[in-house]
Amino acid sequence: RQTWLDEVIEHDRRNVRTFADFIRRLRQRQWDVAVDFQGLLRSGLVTRLSGARRRIGFAPSKEHAHWFYNERVRLTTWNQHAVDRYYELAQHLGASLPGMPLARPYMTGGPPNPESIGPQLFPVHPTDEDRRQVQDWLSAQGFEANRQRLVAIHPHARRTANLWPTERFSELARQLAARDDLRVVLIGGPAASGMCDQIARGSGDRIWRADGRFSMLGSAELLSHTAVMVTGDTGPMHLAAAVGTPMVTLFGPTDPMRTGPYCTNAVVIDKRIPCGHCKGKHCPRHLDPPECLEIITVSEVAAAVERQLALGRPLISTLTTLPVPEPASESITVHTIQPMPSTRRREESSAA
Repeated sequence: RQTWLDEVIEHDRRNVRTFADFIRRLRQRQWDVAVDFQGLLRSGLVTRLSGARRRIGFAPSKEHAHWFYNERVRLTTWNQHAVDRYYELAQHLGASLPGMPLARPYMTGGPPNPESIGPQLFPVHPTDEDRRQVQDWLSAQGFEANRQRLVAIHPHARRTANLWPTERFSELARQLAARDDLRVVLIGGPAASGMCDQIARGSGDRIWRADGRFSMLGSAELLSHTAVMVTGDTGPMHLAAAVGTPMVTLFGPTDPMRTGPYCTNAVVIDKRIPCGHCKGKHCPRHLDPPECLEIITVSEVAAAVERQLALGRPLISTLTTLPVPEPASESITVHTIQPMPSTRRREESSAA
């Protein structure tokens, strides 16, 4: 649980019969403001039924969610990062944050800046138990932080179109694990176990398995000790950005302009072929893997990892040392409403 979050109200959307009770619980709070960041029909409806005096969201919106708002914020453009889009709603409420919107060097072809401001923009606070579990696991693996660096590989993605071939991840892991100064750790939720099995097969103790081991906040703690992470367009990519971990990310069907890592220290490999950025869950050309990812070679990913290692990550021994933003001058109670099943699927796909 995060320090800036007072409560999460969950609803099991698989059980329609509990929806009325969910709305009753919401309306008991007598909200002053409801902000719909998602902007879909379902979230717009919940915003309207919450009973909040001010119901705020973008107009126009997907699925006509703006019909349910009484304060409509005109979006400047859809051609921006999701974080920048959400920031516009926050600005409507008077919020201001230095450095926003963030200039991401990979969007202009510039080199990554190792001084990430992710921890300031997205403060994450693992529990003492999360930290203890990660430290105990690293000690059990024999990790020596004074002479070794961790490279995390997250091979899985919920969308099959976003999957780089498993055999490429295997070759990359083998190349990196051959170095005495590096330790390769595989991360991911339960759905990643099959891919991680293939990648680790025959590696002995050269490649470590952390997939399915830690909670989401535990994964954040592990990533805070990681020199470089390699991943596609995934949830853990955003978690790594939040804790300041340098990354090499592989894009093809999705557009890094809108969903890339929101940080300054990432390398994004994006071939930008004519059919790229199709946003499909599956390749519309029925290619497996899709061409936009198949043409990304192991050698260029390995070279990008080497460049990130050469830049070096500023030492962050634990996330507790990161600055926490000063509290607002007015007291604001923050609640989030989450559909229970999708929330847990996201956590399973994101946790290491």
